[in-house]
Amino acid sequence: MGLFTPKYPKSDTPGADSSSGGGARRETRAERRDREARTSSARRKASVERQFQAAERASKERTASFWDRYERRNGTGSVDWN
Repeated sequence: MGLFTPKYPKSDTPGADSSSGGGARRETRAERRDREARTSSARRKASVERQFQAAERASKERTASFWDRYERRNGTGSVDWN
């Protein structure tokens, strides 16, 4: 570093003026926590939705299997579906 050059480049200086060619402003802890909470919440919601759909599908398969076995044992038409 030369005699008149800054010790730290502008982009690394906290609170540096972002209008002087720098990038986006740094994210605060609160903003980061909020963003992470939103993404984890969305991830959790999607996971619960997938689990619900899988449970619903498994339930329908078990029900269909039960009635197939029932009709095989008791003969077709033993249940009035109307």
